Amino acid sequence: MRELLEATLKELVQGEGKAVVLPQFNGVYITDCTRLVWGEAGMKLGVRWEIQRGHLHGCLMDIQQNDQKADVVEGEMPRGALHLGDLGFFKLKRFQAWNDEGVFWLTRYKVGTRLYSLDGPLLDLKTLLSGSETVRMPVRVGSGRNAFVAHLLASPLPEAALSKRLARLKEQARLDQRSTSQRQLELAAWTLYLTNIPDLSFDQAHILARTRWQIELLFKLWKSHAQVLRSRSADPLRQRCEGLAKLIGVILAHWTLLVADWQHDRLGALDALRILRTHVPVLQRAFTYASLFADFFQWLRLDLAYAPRRAKRRKTPLAFQFWCVFEDSYA
Repeated sequence: MRELLEATLKELVQGEGKAVVLPQFNGVYITDCTRLVWGEAGMKLGVRWEIQRGHLHGCLMDIQQNDQKADVVEGEMPRGALHLGDLGFFKLKRFQAWNDEGVFWLTRYKVGTRLYSLDGPLLDLKTLLSGSETVRMPVRVGSGRNAFVAHLLASPLPEAALSKRLARLKEQARLDQRSTSQRQLELAAWTLYLTNIPDLSFDQAHILARTRWQIELLFKLWKSHAQVLRSRSADPLRQRCEGLAKLIGVILAHWTLLVADWQHDRLGALDALRILRTHVPVLQRAFTYASLFADFFQWLRLDLAYAPRRAKRRKTPLAFQFWCVFEDSYA
């Protein structure tokens, strides 16, 4: 079952419609890893998701393996693409390579990374961020032959957000059985990004950084809705086989929706899956009567197209609302 899942993860099925998510970029790639644990056994799943066309690329790893070792993070991306990842994929040599390949990237700043002004001196972030104004400036990252130019974007946190961040830092330090460094506490009051995207404001960078959360929602959908980690069996081997089979099932459902022209900025994934479920009996018959496949996709495509669009929210805007703001503000 694991070999079957690995073969499934190597297939790249994507939608053929026009890119409507952040069309300023030639693809928007999000990379992350999630843990899959059944009883006492488990593994780690690395996923790279291109959200414009929808295709997924994944790999299975040992649960103790570092995220940096995931094969998916080294996958090629076209010139003009954008990559978003969390601090688990922060690697200066990789950023430099993407610069050379014409790939855009944006990441949170990793505490301890040395930044220099363009004319040479090492920057003291504590002094640089002593005010209350948003900072945007070009910097030199690293030293020697591996140094490259990027843009530092920083903005102070509101008091309520700062309290939550300090609580998270304290809890993470407790889980890691270590103390929070003084450097982390000094910079906790600021949100800092590094990027190679030119002429980007902090607000625009913040919208792109929020986009990375889409892959967390994808993992939540798999685990909560598809229940890939749940089983009624007490047999550990059966639990793992059921979990891997469910993962294959959700990936097949994802492919089916892409072929049927589903756009997740227009219709939520859970609503799309509910519509797909109503067509499953036709899909089952299509495996016996192949001529039904064309009818299945035509009916599914029509139901997805005529489904009510996502409603806009005023208090807590959805991701697609922020994407529209970015599109209007970044030429």
